[in-house]
Amino acid sequence: MLTFMFKTKLYSLILFLFAFAVYAEDKDLEPPKEKKEEPVQTVSLPKSLKFGGFIDSYYLYNNNLPKATERKYTTQGVRNQEFNVNLAYIDMKVDEEKYRGRLALQYGTSVNTNYSSEPTKDTGSNQLGVRNLQEAYVGFRLADKTWVDGGIYFGHIGFESWISHLNWNYTRAYALDYVPYYSTGVRVSHEFTNKFSMQFHVMNGWQNITENNRDKSLGLQWKYKFTPSLTLIVNQFGGNEAPDNERKQLRLYNNTILEWHALEWMSLAGSFDAGAQKAKQSLLYEPWWNVWDSQNPIYKDSEAKAFRHWYHGTFWVSFKWDPAYRLSFRVERFYDPKQVMAQTGTRHGFMSNGYTATLDLLSWEPALLRFEYNYRRSADSIFEYRNGQTSKKEDFFVVAFSMKL
Repeated sequence: MLTFMFKTKLYSLILFLFAFAVYAEDKDLEPPKEKKEEPVQTVSLPKSLKFGGFIDSYYLYNNNLPKATERKYTTQGVRNQEFNVNLAYIDMKVDEEKYRGRLALQYGTSVNTNYSSEPTKDTGSNQLGVRNLQEAYVGFRLADKTWVDGGIYFGHIGFESWISHLNWNYTRAYALDYVPYYSTGVRVSHEFTNKFSMQFHVMNGWQNITENNRDKSLGLQWKYKFTPSLTLIVNQFGGNEAPDNERKQLRLYNNTILEWHALEWMSLAGSFDAGAQKAKQSLLYEPWWNVWDSQNPIYKDSEAKAFRHWYHGTFWVSFKWDPAYRLSFRVERFYDPKQVMAQTGTRHGFMSNGYTATLDLLSWEPALLRFEYNYRRSADSIFEYRNGQTSKKEDFFVVAFSMKL
């Protein structure tokens, strides 16, 4: 009986193990269940996104042969008898239906001179990095033909651009070296018609990213196209340009440009600029002030009501008689006897004429080879000359290589 029961349990155990083995084998034969793949999140770039760059290298031979390595009263081609990079940048630009923007990083001798007046006393003002930002702005479309942009962007005053590749002459006129190359603030632009458009600016000030006072400056641009070949542009500026530790000095500026593409092979442009800035102080003759207190001078310092003025006049003409060549001329006059913009420490201040001729070889576009001769003459001896002397004239020759992508 015990033997029968033992055999029965043994057969049951064997049957259980056999059934388990068959079940396990069937499970192994079952096809694996497919795992549900999670959707991959992708970032779609704007179709209008473009990357670009520009390099402008040059060699300048100064006939004055000065001991100084850098030229005064300019920001372009400042190094004497030296190969160098005037401006190089890389940029990223977007121009969509509802938004736009540009970020450009830059380097060059013109960058160093243009940003040399940026304040450096405040540690939180980004003064160590702002010079490497050419433009950094974002814009939004408010209406069909209305845009608002905010950030760092090119200044709105003047005919010539900071990008030499876009100009008829390689160096810039005095009128362009003494207006803002860049601005920081907000601009609103609106196109009223196909012929008439306008810009309104609220800026930190006259070419500064880091603010030097508590006031903001205003700017306007009016642009009217009489015909596709004839355009009138009026640029204006108004704002206090004195630091907080001085009396307010209101600066007013007007720039009027007329550009005319007279023929397919000939273009002309003219620019007239007028500026006025309130004087910092006025000395009043008050002898009773000295009688009342002998420590006081007979002239008392008070807030000035007078304005100091300066003027620019520039004329350009460019001939492109062949797709491979372009010859351009520029004549200019800078009149600043009160030394508002350019300090010379001389009797007549900064009163100078300029004459420029530029030959461009266009066969290698987008690369450009340029040859330029520039002659400048001033009322006073202000230009550095050989052996540490000064001269009323400065003339130099420039060879420039540039490429814009």
